[in-house]
Amino acid sequence: MKKWLTDYHQSRPGLKVLQQSIDEFIIAHEAKLEQERKEKEARLTEGGWVLVEHHKGRKKTTDSESGTAVGSVSQAAVEDKLAKTKSKEVSDFYRFQKREADRNELLTLQSKFEQDKKRIQQMRAARTLLSATDA
Repeated sequence: MKKWLTDYHQSRPGLKVLQQSIDEFIIAHEAKLEQERKEKEARLTEGGWVLVEHHKGRKKTTDSESGTAVGSVSQAAVEDKLAKTKSKEVSDFYRFQKREADRNELLTLQSKFEQDKKRIQQMRAARTLLSATDA
């Protein structure tokens, strides 16, 4: 029985020894993959080819160090947009309400345009009056 116990303990190394052997294997495997990749690129460049690789997976949306959003919209902007769309959906439930809202918006734009035209005419008249008095 003691022989079996010693054989068992010798066949099962400690955690440190096991972790060290795993680390060595992974380092060796990564070095082997890197060497194969370099050899493949060297063969392709000798023939005048350019290696184009496809990277599958989603794009990075947050910076791992700071946790801030990268290339995306902020949470406040998303919430603001959702609030606007929800309020609009409630107010324009029926088709005729949407048409009325569009018609009202068009009328307000037309009235603003007319007011701007009148203001521009007044400014031109004032400018010509000033230039006539200066001369």
